[in-house]
Amino acid sequence: MRGGTGGGGHRLGILFLTVLVDLIGFGIVLPILPLYAEGFGAQGLETGLLIAVYSLVQLVMAPLWGRLSDRVGRRPILILGLLGSAVAYFVFARADSLAMLFLSRIIGGIGGSTIPVAQAYIADVTPPDRRAGNMGLIGAAFGLGFVIGPLLGGLVLAPLSPGEPTVPGYAAAALCLVNAVAAILWLPESRDRGATAPSRFDLRAALAHVTRSRQILLTLATYLCITMAFSALQPTLTPLASERFGTGAREAGILFGLLGAVSAIVQGGIVRRVVPRTGELLLLRASAVPFAAGLVLIGLSSETSLLLTGLVLLGIGYGGAIPSILGLLSRSVEPEQQGAVLGVGQSVGSFARVIGPAMAGYFFDVRLFLPYLAGAVLIGVATAISSGIRQPRESGG
Repeated sequence: MRGGTGGGGHRLGILFLTVLVDLIGFGIVLPILPLYAEGFGAQGLETGLLIAVYSLVQLVMAPLWGRLSDRVGRRPILILGLLGSAVAYFVFARADSLAMLFLSRIIGGIGGSTIPVAQAYIADVTPPDRRAGNMGLIGAAFGLGFVIGPLLGGLVLAPLSPGEPTVPGYAAAALCLVNAVAAILWLPESRDRGATAPSRFDLRAALAHVTRSRQILLTLATYLCITMAFSALQPTLTPLASERFGTGAREAGILFGLLGAVSAIVQGGIVRRVVPRTGELLLLRASAVPFAAGLVLIGLSSETSLLLTGLVLLGIGYGGAIPSILGLLSRSVEPEQQGAVLGVGQSVGSFARVIGPAMAGYFFDVRLFLPYLAGAVLIGVATAISSGIRQPRESGG
């Protein structure tokens, strides 16, 4: 049963809540993870690898989950992912060593690799003319998850078990378990029984198409630099604020919540008004200024006001850059090729989230500000690369 019927809308609502609650659990852990890692003796590099290993596992597992969902259905894979995330957060709650934290991140990466399955679910139940808009549900869930999760983890949960991951971990695990039960009870299968489908992402064919297009190659290179620059923040913001301003888990949640809120406002409200007037390319280049300035301010901040200003600027820059670059990527090919090319883009983003945090952690051990300086340089490189990109006049141009 397919299409944008009332049943389809009901399914999408349940799917949105499923993805949102999973990402809230992820957001609870992210800003406080470096503090716990530091308590187990981790340096910047180890903390960066803790962030990177999650994305590395996702890079491997996401296409495997996608292929499996083509065979057995979307619903069981989404439920398995939620249960896997619950196990990961339980291990996190019980962690008494750095090795246990790494184990929790690896299991979390396996469970959290089902976003392509959620996207496939949307494609199953949505007619083509409404598919792009409904895919925005995933972005909205990401935005809300990265606002609610850090605030909940830092302000409410972490103070209940100071210095230990117990309460945040158990709370995130409970969220995922409740979410899994809700999915079992109310999330229907999106595909007809007995239906078969080929993989939605043929890597070899997609890469062959990408390598023939200078426009796509330059766009992907720009996306790689942008994502690496932003991901440098994840393992370093909490320890930087702790080192310079004596902040703890509560303040870390506020910092990440502020960044997520600004980015969500820009992506959800401002971008869709500006792009029709300016085009994606002009907005992408304009976003580089607050993006790089925010990174520099954070890296050099000697007062809390400078740190907060840097986060606001970074949220503005990132919120404008990511929709622009993904819009350029999707418009660089014909509609029937968008899925494959966006799949390559997703792999490029995952690869950047492996390299970026590891690089940032290494630089952080040398000087606190170096990850942010490196990020600003990457934004400069991205802007230079984007000079070779042209603004498409029409879809598929």
